Amino acid sequence: MARNELGGREQLPADVTSLIGRRAETAEVKQLLTRSRLVTLTGLGGVGKTRLALHVARTVRGAFPDGATMVSLADLSQPDLLAPTVLARIDPDRSADGDVDDLAACIGGARVLLVLDNCEHLADAVALFTSRLLVRCPNLHVLATSRAALRIDAEALYRVPPLALPAEEAVIPPGAAADYDGVALFLERAGALNVEVAAGRVDERAVVELCRRLDGLPLAIELAAAGTRWQSVESMLVHPVPDRPAPRSAPSRHTTMRANLDYSYQLCTSGARLLWTRFSLFRGGATLDAVTSVCAGPGLPPEAVAPALFELVEKSVVTLDGSRYTMLETIRLHGAGKLEESGEAATVRRAHLNLCADLAERVRQGWFGPHQRELHAQVLSEHANVRAALEASLGDPATVRTGLRLASALFTFWIGSGIPGEGRRWLTRLLEVEDASPPGEAEGGSSRERARALWTRGFLSAVDGEIPDARELLAESWILAERIGDEESAAHVRCAMGVAELFDGCVDEAIEHLEAGISQERGRPESVPFLADALINLGLAYCSRGDLARANTVLAEATRLCVEHDEELLLSWALVFRALEALLSGRAGEAEELARDALRRKRELVNLQGVVWAVELLAWAAVDSGQAARGAVLLEAGEARAEDFGPAYHGFPGMREWHERYALRARRELGKEYAAASARGREMTLGELVVEALGEDEPIAWAGSSAGASVLHDLPLTPRERQVAELLATGKTNREIAAALVIALRTVDTHVQRILTKLDFTSRSQVVALVAGGVRGH
Repeated sequence: MARNELGGREQLPADVTSLIGRRAETAEVKQLLTRSRLVTLTGLGGVGKTRLALHVARTVRGAFPDGATMVSLADLSQPDLLAPTVLARIDPDRSADGDVDDLAACIGGARVLLVLDNCEHLADAVALFTSRLLVRCPNLHVLATSRAALRIDAEALYRVPPLALPAEEAVIPPGAAADYDGVALFLERAGALNVEVAAGRVDERAVVELCRRLDGLPLAIELAAAGTRWQSVESMLVHPVPDRPAPRSAPSRHTTMRANLDYSYQLCTSGARLLWTRFSLFRGGATLDAVTSVCAGPGLPPEAVAPALFELVEKSVVTLDGSRYTMLETIRLHGAGKLEESGEAATVRRAHLNLCADLAERVRQGWFGPHQRELHAQVLSEHANVRAALEASLGDPATVRTGLRLASALFTFWIGSGIPGEGRRWLTRLLEVEDASPPGEAEGGSSRERARALWTRGFLSAVDGEIPDARELLAESWILAERIGDEESAAHVRCAMGVAELFDGCVDEAIEHLEAGISQERGRPESVPFLADALINLGLAYCSRGDLARANTVLAEATRLCVEHDEELLLSWALVFRALEALLSGRAGEAEELARDALRRKRELVNLQGVVWAVELLAWAAVDSGQAARGAVLLEAGEARAEDFGPAYHGFPGMREWHERYALRARRELGKEYAAASARGREMTLGELVVEALGEDEPIAWAGSSAGASVLHDLPLTPRERQVAELLATGKTNREIAAALVIALRTVDTHVQRILTKLDFTSRSQVVALVAGGVRGH
């Protein structure tokens, strides 16, 4: 057919409602259309594929003088009707009784854009049909929407993301929430139905939270907006939001969000459906090995897991980024509901709990050695799954002891991540459930596990500044350990008692407990990590009492043990307290060198509480060396950040006394100049403070670039999100990241929120710590 015989027809349906946002997505899809004649928009149903395709088609209409046509295939069930349906739509003047050859002849060499909407249920037929058309029609471009790729040569895929939302930590000025596409969509749709929303009388924070819970999915947001006719936003957050009916004009598969997800579910094979339900137990995603370990079972043998998982990825139910598979929360909850209905939820939960418990046991056995960072990073990446497993163990008396072992074995993770309070809370709840369980219901175990849980919880309480709680728990653990003859727990308890007394300022009592505990720890290879830790704390206690020769001896022994085992975290603490001993002994130059070494290691480990300790010692060394101005800046900066990562100096009063003593000296030496130094120090970010303390010219990332890049590659993030995470790991603010990447601040806010959501993190420092781990477990 001649090119001009199509007459430049436009067969694009009119928009009934406005499109919100999607500027960046539109630009990216348009760019793909310039490079490929077939672009397929994929993604979960309700993410906005159709609306985006239609908008792109209108935007590029000028590049297709012979017409742009959209054909909806949603209601087409017979593959042999595909060509006649498209032919009737692209040229209504022709008979609809034709095949693909007739359609190819109709288009010929014309420059036409064909939008094929909702291809997933006819994917094989559409793939063959499109391949034949593209070969026969050299100027034809096809823009398809499908929950799964068509998988033909030259196909360019674009995964449509949810709408932008503010980051969890973003400070949003009044009225600014509407700058984010997800919020703007809700406000516009709800405003058309509710005069209170239209007048701006709605809590923006509640709207933001609701949109977050809906994963930024346009369909879910529009359905929730429709519900504002009979329910407030605040009520939706408190009470489960029922499925809202969509407008009568909506496709049947979009009548409710449940109907939408059920449609995706029905498109899957039986194996993929089974995997969807079992996969729903994972939080924050999982690796293929983890999915296989937990989800293989009746109806889904281990060798069938990978094909089923790949099918879920293909159909936009699961997302693959790097080596990790994730689900949007909306999809996960749909699968979790079906898992409860299946009757196998308890079995799958136990498999998931055992997987996390095995990881924790590897950490317990291997943390004091060369794999410390790797193990820490692996647990950090699985933090959301650990939380889910612990929560599940609370609800079943038969698994509470596994939960106790899991929480206790992660002793070093809770401390190393700066979250001892979380470890305490889990152990408290687990012990309460165990106490309340009827005799015989808890799984087989021994009082040895309880003794371990009690001293672990007591130690975490001491580190978290809760000394009375620590004393009570450690006393109970000690009595139990002595009664059952658990020498290992008894030794750990004595050392932990020493830490509690030390952080409460009772130095003599601390030394008594630590010396006794160290005597009990010696001679057992498995106790070397606890011996090294106790020696370090004893060194601090000796320094506090002024017994510097003994401090030097025990800290040297602790350093040797750490070096022999290639351990890093405790070594960095040994260096901190060796610097303290050198400073108190009048060796300021040596103290500064040791503190610098400790600070560099603390930075690499992202041990933020330890960073503050090391900076403090560098400040004291500066004052002792006649650099009062530098010392004042570091003193004030360190004090401003001291409580950012838990109790200042772990609540150790001796540290506060030394700080005040050096601050007074600096004030006396500087006089009126102290105020300027103080102001400068208090304005510093943590990254700037470390640079200042080390005397470096340029900021250095918390983690090495190569190691950081390795970890980021395996995170479940898009390429842009990895860029943002890498900059975030250097300590940059969202505004600085926006400037570096030349993108809008609100776009960075959204990326940061998605990063935290995908990893189930609650703070930016967790991202920093994960990247700093350097290596990720698979």
